[in-house]
Amino acid sequence: MDQNIKGGKVTNTQWIEKHGTTAQGKREYLDYLKTRKKLTPRQAIRANCYQCAGYFTDGKTDCEILDCPLHPYMPYRKDGAKAKRATSGKQREAITRNLTKGPTIRSVASADNAGT
Repeated sequence: MDQNIKGGKVTNTQWIEKHGTTAQGKREYLDYLKTRKKLTPRQAIRANCYQCAGYFTDGKTDCEILDCPLHPYMPYRKDGAKAKRATSGKQREAITRNLTKGPTIRSVASADNAGT
């Protein structure tokens, strides 16, 4: 999206760099606009919230759009709660098994080399 300002054209990227609030998602959104590189899910959510909230020009606040499927992941939610990743019973068992195994050979070897 280009905007005419005093006879010249300003790209969306230039406008955001000059006027956009520094907030979570700004860097990710600008990187996407400039390079079109693939974002991680977390980066994509932050970038989307930054864009959807009007670049947070009115402040870093909760958008309060409860119908939005990304709202549970929004960086500035009022309740501050973080959405939890759903895990299956098998995943929880594997995590528990890995945590109770103790240190791995690699981590013990790394600890031994750290002191030298």
